[in-house]
Order: sequence, then structure tokens, then C-alpha cells
Amino acid sequence: MIETFVPLYINNFCESYCNVCSLRNNNKKIIRKKGTIDEIVTQLKIIKDVDSISAICFLSGEYKSEMRSENFKIILESIKRAFDLGFEKVFINIGSLNDTEIETLYQNFFDKNIVLSLFQETYNKELYKKWFGKNIQNNPKADYDFRFSTPFRWLEKGFKSVDIGILLGIANIEDDLESLINHFNLLIGLNAEVYVSLPRIRGMSNFANSISDDTFEEIVKIVRQRCYQAKIIITTRESIEMINKLLQYIQVVSPGTSDLLAYSQNGDITNNKETSQFYIQQTRPRPSKVLNSLNLDSRLIKYYNSNENTRN
Repeated sequence: MIETFVPLYINNFCESYCNVCSLRNNNKKIIRKKGTIDEIVTQLKIIKDVDSISAICFLSGEYKSEMRSENFKIILESIKRAFDLGFEKVFINIGSLNDTEIETLYQNFFDKNIVLSLFQETYNKELYKKWFGKNIQNNPKADYDFRFSTPFRWLEKGFKSVDIGILLGIANIEDDLESLINHFNLLIGLNAEVYVSLPRIRGMSNFANSISDDTFEEIVKIVRQRCYQAKIIITTRESIEMINKLLQYIQVVSPGTSDLLAYSQNGDITNNKETSQFYIQQTRPRPSKVLNSLNLDSRLIKYYNSNENTRN
């Protein structure tokens, strides 16, 4: 059984200074916007009613200022609206969480199918400082240890599911993979449901370790072999051809875009350089079109109702 969920960026402001991300605070080229709850609900209805997908991942920037509480409130409302609309599973990818935020989420959604998505990016602390900053006073992502502790505090509170990952290419692959596998084993030891994400760097001149297709395939196979209980996620950062090649090793396909509020009633979705977290190509197939293009019986895709009319 293959699962699916769709990423939904609700804003593209951020107070972190990650050198690998277009949302970084000091990027003056990006056009910033915060989605309203009405805009977010419209996006949810398109994903649920037009593309027939009932699992969602809310993504936003990370914050330390008063924007943190403002963003958290709209995340809470977005999660509530998603479940009210009939979504079966919700991922949240909004950065590290403090104990009060975890407690609030638990009080509101303890009985819901909710997943904390939080990538350590790299387990090399020196390279982490290089790419994600070291000033924890004004950079919310710079605190490596607080980030690492968040999934454990999430599970300790009573939640069951986490999504961890590394950004392949910013550190030595063998070392990061070994650390990721160790991290996975710690979480599995707490009886968690553990998703593993493996985004990769390709064709970027400021990285020595741009990851080729062949290398990426081998990495996925290694994670599958050594983390057999993991639910490996492949997103449409990867081509449909690559997803099809990896279907026997993965458990989750996430078709969508890193662009802000990018889903429409008809046609392809957008990946605008001026608003996206990362750029792949100008237009991308809508989620249902991606799922229908896979070499897989669509009846085996969980959280996707292929019997409904989906517009391609």
C-alpha cells in the first residue's frame, strides 16, 4: 500500500537564515505573502474535492518573534479546518516546537491522525552551523539540539507519528545516512510510526555533493534495507520517472509543489521562483495527475479516492 499527502505552503515568510533555502530571512528577491484562513480553506477544498486526496502537510516559515504565536494560531485553525473537511491525516512542517506548543496541539488534536514533520537536515553539527546558522538568539533554526529534541518531546506527550530526514548533499552521505538510521532506530524504539524523507541537492554550483540519480537510488535502497519499518517519502521534487523506479522501495508519494497557495481548480500547479521555497520547474502536474501517472493500481493509494472525478 502506497500512501499519499499533498504539501500546502500557507506562507513564505521566515526568520531563519538557512543558506540552502529561498525563504531565508535575508533573501530580498522573494515576494512574501501570508495566506488567510479563507485562502487556506479554498486550497484544502481543491485538494480534497478536485484532486480527491485526504491527507495534507501544512508548511510555513520558522519564527522567534511575535510572528511565532501568530503563525501557530493559523496552523491550529488550519488543522481544525482540514479535519472538519474530512482530511484523514495531517502533517505539520513548521519548525521546532516548544513544550507549550506541543501541549496545545495535544489538547486540540490528541485523538487525530497528526504527524510532526521535522528534518534535522544534517547530523554534522559544524556543517549545520554553516548552512543553518549558529546564532540561536535570532535564528530559530540555528538551535541544533532543540530541533533534535522536538520529535522525542512530541512522542513523550502522547503523539504517535514523526517524519525525519536529511538534505542529501550538504554533508558526507555515508556519515549522515548512518546518523539518520541511528535516529530512526531511537524513535522506533519508542514505538513510533516513523516516516523518513530524503530530499536531495542537484545541479547547484555551491555544493560539492550534488546527488545524481544513480546515487539517489542507492541511498533509497539502503534506507529501505536498514530501516525496514520506515515509511519512506518521495516528493515531486523527483520526476514521475524516478518515482516509478523507486515504487518498490518507498511507502509514500507526496505530489505537489513548494510554491505558496499554488493549487487551482484546473490545470497544472505552479512553482514560481519569486514565491517558492525551492525551484524545480515552472509548471508541475497537479497531484491527481501525478498519482494517475504511476505504475501502480490507484486503488492501492491510501488517502486518494481514485473513483472520484479528478481533473487532469
